[in-house]
Amino acid sequence: MLLIPATQIPIEHAHPDLSQVGVVVYDDGLVADALIARCAAGLAASGYRLGGVVQSNAHRLGRRRCDMYVKDLLGGNKIKISFDRGNEARGCHLDPDAFARIDAWIERAVLERADLLIINKFGREEAHGRGLRPAIAEALIAEIPMVIGVSTRNICDFLSFVGDSTTQLKPDIEAITDWSRHAIEHGAHHRFQPRLSSVHA
Repeated sequence: MLLIPATQIPIEHAHPDLSQVGVVVYDDGLVADALIARCAAGLAASGYRLGGVVQSNAHRLGRRRCDMYVKDLLGGNKIKISFDRGNEARGCHLDPDAFARIDAWIERAVLERADLLIINKFGREEAHGRGLRPAIAEALIAEIPMVIGVSTRNICDFLSFVGDSTTQLKPDIEAITDWSRHAIEHGAHHRFQPRLSSVHA
């Protein structure tokens, strides 16, 4: 996984002036999905109340693309978000109705003040102002700490959206988990660093 230069995102393990958002920057989405899901499972097992979604990807024999599923970390529901359009199909193969449900899951997590919000992907839809972007904006305004996966091709759009006060997390379970624990404890007692630009959905 490629690390963005520290001049763009500070790389921190734990810092008294924690930013609200921990970013996992990736080149390989399948690897990032599995990593973030494992971190979420460990944090939930430790008793933290998580909101947001993690993604799992199931390979099928004879298919170029995986079947993609997301799980609601707060409610426990799991849904399929991909269409099987065959190997020759082009264009988006994601279910737009699924995003409405995911959006509702995240909104509920914000309203119920989850300890930590995990969003596996700030993707192309979010980069273009669609998808989960409004729900992410609500979480930022509510100052709920967040771990989010962002691909290298979308990182500039992401930073333009949330501002520069983010922390790039090393792509390993220990680093992500430790930052998450510190962010949860910090958020329970202090305000996060102000973001350097306004958040706009």
